[in-house]
Amino acid sequence: MYRGIGCAVFSIVCCGGALAQVAPASPASLSAVEITSIENGLTPRVVLADETRKTYDINDRMALLGVPGVSVAIFDDRHVIWAKGYGSTDSRRLQRVDVHTRFQAASISKSVTAFAVMTLVQSKGLNLDRDVNDYLRTWKVPSSEPNRTEKVTIRRLLSHTAGLNVGGFAGYERTQTIPDAIGVLNGKGNSPALRVEAVPGSRYSYSGGGYVVLQKLIEDQSGMPFGRYLQQHVLTPLHMVDSTFDSYPEGNVSLAHQFDGQPFPGGWHVYPELAPAGLWTTPSDIAKFCFGMLRALSGAKGALISRSLAEQMIQPSGKPGGGDGYGLGFELRGKDATASFGHGGSNAGFKSELFYFPQRRLGVVLMTNSENGRVVRNELARAISNKFALGLFPTRAVTRIPVSADALAAITGRYQYPGAKNYFFDATVGPDDELVLKDLTTGKTNHLVAFDRDKFIDRYTGEGITVTRDAATGEITGLLDNDGDALLRVKG
Repeated sequence: MYRGIGCAVFSIVCCGGALAQVAPASPASLSAVEITSIENGLTPRVVLADETRKTYDINDRMALLGVPGVSVAIFDDRHVIWAKGYGSTDSRRLQRVDVHTRFQAASISKSVTAFAVMTLVQSKGLNLDRDVNDYLRTWKVPSSEPNRTEKVTIRRLLSHTAGLNVGGFAGYERTQTIPDAIGVLNGKGNSPALRVEAVPGSRYSYSGGGYVVLQKLIEDQSGMPFGRYLQQHVLTPLHMVDSTFDSYPEGNVSLAHQFDGQPFPGGWHVYPELAPAGLWTTPSDIAKFCFGMLRALSGAKGALISRSLAEQMIQPSGKPGGGDGYGLGFELRGKDATASFGHGGSNAGFKSELFYFPQRRLGVVLMTNSENGRVVRNELARAISNKFALGLFPTRAVTRIPVSADALAAITGRYQYPGAKNYFFDATVGPDDELVLKDLTTGKTNHLVAFDRDKFIDRYTGEGITVTRDAATGEITGLLDNDGDALLRVKG
């Protein structure tokens, strides 16, 4: 029996020493009443202080936000407690989403890949801290000044501390020329060539490109295609029967949808970057993956990797730039009773999240099939969190301030990213005196209300903008978002 042992390991590793008071354990099941309360308990990211608090039904939110399909699973450390699919696999509603409908997991793939790397480390006796070029055969990390003395290692690749560029990937339409993994690494596709741009080990910098290096590591060391190795050494042993790294799955699969609700051309984007982004799966199968991880953390007989390797996967790197929030393939979030390991995922038209809370012995996986899916995903996660006190995506209350029609009209117009040719946004006034900002390239639309002078926030996403002005004249010069990205006003 291994129930709860992973909890102790994680608390010691990630919560700074002695065990905190253990929170209530997960339920054995959910009643129909509890499920209904979750399904009808969705709330937006931002609520207005002067409004009566409301909760919403998941199907209504999906319809409002143009999200065709959602799938969810709640699990403990051995069983799926509850799983359900909502909506349809495509905007034409020809096929319902059920618990076996496969979605692209996006960056949750990294956690599964990291686990697979550990199986190879264990079977081949690889050193996590040795120069990865010693193990690569068909491609090598290029030498440069930053890695003259410090080297790119397996550990640093897994923890995003290898100093590499290439954060993420856009994928490819099926009609495009699609490079193989080496082509991706050499910049032959739609992403830059991989290079070392910071001293390895000096800081955290998220690099999906680093996981493509791990993809080649698995192939070079195993002598097998990446997808076949993952199938034989992770997916099949963990009974993940609805999972595959095949980029062209058939059967019960979901299409990916754009912000306007239409499917992407060809149904979905193809990712030759299998290790960081290529897994097709279901929430219930991701739960099975977590069971495998928890067995390893407990040192259970028959676990696919050792307890020592599993423990290292949930140790933060501690490097500047975010290393306290990332281990070896897992995002580490929260503390004490709400400490979790897992990963988020964002591919074109697919938005997903995985959380496992060791002290609660409770996990949640959510998958959606729309660019707008992040909003519904987070609202459903919030409803689950509110029931189990998990601390996920807490609601923010703001006080809306009135803005005159003239002041709103003055903000309207066209804006552009600096240096980005033909990338424009339109700002208009919408219903209820909202400022509506639409990305004319992707179709993403934000509905923003004012909560401070020249500050607006989207009630659904929590994203915000600040109006920037000329210091001397007060003339509007652009918009600044929460991430510090500036949009310049287009005159004329």
